[in-house]
Amino acid sequence: MRGIAVLLVVVGALSALGFARHEQRIREQDQLASIASDLAGRKVAVRCPSFLAGLVDVHGEAGRVQFDESGRPADHTDLSPETCKALRHLDRVDFSCLERGDCGLSQFSAGWAAHTLAHEAFHLRGFQDEGITECYALQNTAYVAERLGVPTRQAEVIQAWLYKRGYPNEPAEYQSSQCYDGGPLDLRPQQSRFP
Repeated sequence: MRGIAVLLVVVGALSALGFARHEQRIREQDQLASIASDLAGRKVAVRCPSFLAGLVDVHGEAGRVQFDESGRPADHTDLSPETCKALRHLDRVDFSCLERGDCGLSQFSAGWAAHTLAHEAFHLRGFQDEGITECYALQNTAYVAERLGVPTRQAEVIQAWLYKRGYPNEPAEYQSSQCYDGGPLDLRPQQSRFP
């Protein structure tokens, strides 16, 4: 009888923990959806996998948006477990290394997660071309980072750093010859800084 009582307590505790984690994931997804909706220009959803789904995630992509046969995007994006985790903790990442010029992979990955949300939001806006989508996303990474709690100036520095370090190393289909200061894909041509 005592074994059953202990088992019931353990099951109850695990259920409560699972429910609390589920509710936290829903709140996080809602916050990310609000940011993505602003960039997409319409109401969209962001999906982060549950703990169990994250264990079996085999897509290998930081994020994805499905398009139908007519070229219309879905109303949601699916983010990888790693992207969601990085976004959840973005405001706690120490980016002071940017001032010293010695940031590492952990800071780059955290900043790239903010970029990924911007990228998927522009797919949700209807852009299928990866080069155009990437250029627009690189110009809005600071917006995402700031909305997730990174101070404005630091978010701007992160955006410039990701453009300088990440963009040149991306596959050709993610680059565009029109992505430069004052170029056709410059979303803010009246400003002197790019992205």
